[in-house]
Amino acid sequence: MAHAEQDKLRWRMERAQLEQTVRENKERMEKLEGYWMEAQSLCQAVDEHLKETQTQYQALERKYSKAKRLIKEYQQ
Repeated sequence: MAHAEQDKLRWRMERAQLEQTVRENKERMEKLEGYWMEAQSLCQAVDEHLKETQTQYQALERKYSKAKRLIKEYQQ
């Protein structure tokens, strides 16, 4: 009978430890999901900034080409 009680106690301890591990892993997972969402938000902001910068670059490139053409016409 004592052996059965020891087994029962051991199983309860193992179960408690497994439940604790599950809780810790759940907390880690939630934290990682938060980091992931934050990273996605940051990537989206950087992507928007990149698009704006590309648009500005294209506008400046057109102005530069026009200025270069006008200077060339003026010099002829």
